[in-house]
Amino acid sequence: MKTRLLLISLYWVLSLPLIAQLKSGPMLGQIELRTANIWCEVEKDTDVDLTYWRMDQPAIKKKSKPEKIKRFEYRIYKFYLTGLDFGTVYEYELEIENNKPVTGKFTTQDLWQYRKPAPDFSFLAGSCAYTNEPGFDRPGRPYGGDSSIFSTMAKEPASFMLWLGDNWYYREVDYFSNWGLWYRASHDRSQAVLQDFLKSMSHYAIWDDHDYGPNNSGTSYVFKDEAQSVFNAYWCNPPSPSRKGGIYTKFHYNDVEFFLLDDRTFRWSDDILDSLNGQMHPHKKMWGDDQLNWLKNELANSRASFKIIANGSNILNLFNKYDCLVHFSKEYIELLSFLETERINGVLFMSGDRHHSDVVRHQLKGGYTIYDITNSALTSGVHKLNDYEKSNPDLLLSMLVEQNNYTRASITGEAHNRKLKIEFVDPKGKTLASMDIHQKDLVFPKE
Repeated sequence: MKTRLLLISLYWVLSLPLIAQLKSGPMLGQIELRTANIWCEVEKDTDVDLTYWRMDQPAIKKKSKPEKIKRFEYRIYKFYLTGLDFGTVYEYELEIENNKPVTGKFTTQDLWQYRKPAPDFSFLAGSCAYTNEPGFDRPGRPYGGDSSIFSTMAKEPASFMLWLGDNWYYREVDYFSNWGLWYRASHDRSQAVLQDFLKSMSHYAIWDDHDYGPNNSGTSYVFKDEAQSVFNAYWCNPPSPSRKGGIYTKFHYNDVEFFLLDDRTFRWSDDILDSLNGQMHPHKKMWGDDQLNWLKNELANSRASFKIIANGSNILNLFNKYDCLVHFSKEYIELLSFLETERINGVLFMSGDRHHSDVVRHQLKGGYTIYDITNSALTSGVHKLNDYEKSNPDLLLSMLVEQNNYTRASITGEAHNRKLKIEFVDPKGKTLASMDIHQKDLVFPKE
């Protein structure tokens, strides 16, 4: 009798329609003056409603229809909110079938141009976020560390997070199938510790090798088109201007512009010789001609106080024997020569990859000192610099951090005298190292 009742109960439970669950999100994407993006992933096909309103006008509510992305069993919904008021706090409610609604809020950018000084703001940055998954990880000590860093970051009053590559880690069970790439992104994004952080601020991203494909992979990776589809599904970056694939793009926040580069889609192998017959290799490239030409034109057009170029691999470190633009000498020389010839002010680089944080400087010919700020690692293993790299005279040893950390960047000050404060912060919120970079010091002298 008991067995029969158990079987009837089991049949009844299995006969119930599955209730869709929120798998990850909501995540804030690009927030502009009059538009906003909100992202989420759900467990199965369902109707997802998003209602939003000005915080000071709760009776006036609007609804947004999502863009739906379906691939294998993965279901991504992106909401594009329009007709917003600038400089305004909005609240929203995400409702999935009979689940309790998920609520959040965001603030649109302010219209300050021609009206008032550019507002102060801060943002976060970091790279190398490894999520352990026993059975698929390397034998021995887990490579992923303490993920509570995301809980600390969620409490920061920052405007956005800039993910600098290796934002998840594909591994051997993922590399060689389209499904594997989707599985990894979905699995790692759904970690509970991430969810408060995802909805606490906007998120922008570039990639590096580990969230693109196998270690050190580049243009020859056979699943690179699928990797791009995954990236575009899981982030809400502005569209890329490229007609040849790739994810490079740009965005602005107040008086600062961010140039997000793609160091993988067009990249030749790192193992190809840097030079031939004593001359730089004419074809070995990290970015490709189209991307580099786009970057140069955008920099020439920019009037931003700071022009921050984000790239997965280091740019300026002459003592880096690994992934660095200096080993793609044609593009390294071309970019720096362009900055010097065209006298482009306000440029600095932010990169990831290295599993430690540091700052390397370089003196532009006839100009200012430019910086490459390395931000790593969020949760992955940590790299200790050897004596050779520490002997680099351009390395600011006071900014070397060899433990898990994130970057807090703050932009403050009056027009033409803005200050960028860089802080490397530990998982508990303690500042480990800091430096100030002044706008007036990133300027070519007047001729």
